[in-house]
Amino acid sequence: MSDSFDNIKVEQYIRVEKKSSGGNGNNEPNSPKWLIYLMPIILTLVAVLFYNIGASKFKSTETIEREEKLSRLSEVIQMIEENYVDSVDALKLYESSINSMLKELDPHSSYIAQEDVAANNEQLQGHFGGVGIRFIILRDTLMVTNVIDGGPSKKAGIQSGDRIIKVDDENIASKGIDIKQVHDKLKGDFGTPVKLTIIRDGKEIEYPIFRGDIPLPSVDVAYILEEDIGIIRITTFSSQTDKEFDQAISKLKNQGMKKVILDLRYNGGGYMKTAINVVDEFLKKGDLIVYTEGVNSPKVETFATTFGQCENMPVTVLINSGSASASEIVSGALQDNDRAIIIGRRSFGKGLVQRPFQLPDGSELRLTVSRYYTPTGRSIQKPYGEGIDYNSDLYDRYENGEMQNIDSSVFEKSSKFITKGGKTVYGGGGIMPDIFVPIDTAGTSFYLTSLNYSEAYRNFSFDYLDKNRAKFNFKDEVAFNDNFMISDQLLDEFLDYAEKTEKIYRNESELNRSKEIIKNNLKAEIATYLFDTSARFLVNVPFDKEVQVAIEELKKM
Repeated sequence: MSDSFDNIKVEQYIRVEKKSSGGNGNNEPNSPKWLIYLMPIILTLVAVLFYNIGASKFKSTETIEREEKLSRLSEVIQMIEENYVDSVDALKLYESSINSMLKELDPHSSYIAQEDVAANNEQLQGHFGGVGIRFIILRDTLMVTNVIDGGPSKKAGIQSGDRIIKVDDENIASKGIDIKQVHDKLKGDFGTPVKLTIIRDGKEIEYPIFRGDIPLPSVDVAYILEEDIGIIRITTFSSQTDKEFDQAISKLKNQGMKKVILDLRYNGGGYMKTAINVVDEFLKKGDLIVYTEGVNSPKVETFATTFGQCENMPVTVLINSGSASASEIVSGALQDNDRAIIIGRRSFGKGLVQRPFQLPDGSELRLTVSRYYTPTGRSIQKPYGEGIDYNSDLYDRYENGEMQNIDSSVFEKSSKFITKGGKTVYGGGGIMPDIFVPIDTAGTSFYLTSLNYSEAYRNFSFDYLDKNRAKFNFKDEVAFNDNFMISDQLLDEFLDYAEKTEKIYRNESELNRSKEIIKNNLKAEIATYLFDTSARFLVNVPFDKEVQVAIEELKKM
């Protein structure tokens, strides 16, 4: 079965910046000449894929017409390169031609330049070559916030709080370095050497390090919340997600879990295969999980197999407008099989399946080849095409109030389907939850928003830990969460810091309204630097409305 890739940008997602082609001192384009001459071949292949994937035969006159049009495009670009008033990069012109062609198809077919393929696939592969640290850039200095257990930096002796001032003897301090530049310097092939020079307690120390294989976990949260209720969060569906999920289920079952919350909020998709394997853990043999079909792709149905760790375990699934593609396969399959209660807000609505095609120069075409359908026959893909502003849909949901109230008009316009258990479900624009939970606006204020959009939490927490790290001897994030509280004194220090460094001045009435949220945000930021992002999630649980609704529903089961 083809793998499904997700190429959208949702509320929270990793961005990969495309490297732009530069020029030399003579303002001539620096694209390799051989690559420029190769582009007509690439365009030919793209055109063949565009017109001819899965087709049986074309009339010779149609083939001739296509070749003439393609030749015309090459001639135009050559004329531009030879006669235009300014220097141009022919390779960029070819690439823009490909992208313009794909935009005529659907919102998710895409062309990935050769230099961007590895970075785009990194999250899906579930690992990368690097040194194994998390960091922030504070006061033009690279600060180590966390050192990954078992990674090269941990083995070498790098510690949280270290300042990295040189990479391979190149000074990176006070150079206005950005995150992308740091990644370019620290990432690399497994086993390649890199030397880090750090400052610790005023002393300069050099650490020779060999890059290792650094995991990118897609299952980043697995906790027991109350009694026998556990929660597992999946952030993306990588090649390793099904294995990570199995391990998380086994761990929590050993801790007494009998009911589970599956958190797919902000999960933008990934590999269809691993999403299917996760669903398979909940369904009985023979239950339909999903089927795919396209004009040039025959109908393929996928059914649950014989064994699943969670076949008899009560489950709720959390979704929102950032849940897309593979996460909609999971939530749709469990909803249609009457297997789970879906909680939250309407999902994104991406029901198109992309297949990767590698081009001769190493670039990649991700072409939509089929649609996927839930077991009741729902296509979850939201409308696109002429007259529809596809990319503004999420903004429109905020504007029309759908995030605060169920938009009945969405249900009225949607196709209705009936599950085996007699429940009505809806298609045509994302998964509709069984229980709608509006965005929680309790305790919000302009003062809180100003703090949230500043760097005050981040910078204050790092500096606070830098001075007090020895006091934090909690064995894990659970112990930290249970025993550490933000005092009013510490809150005052933080608010004074925000006023001094970010010019966010106190507003007492708004502070009183948002005080507990601000305290919790500060605690969550400290937890992240002491442990990792899963600790932040744990701290936020009492303020997480969807999680609280899910807990109450599971208590009834």
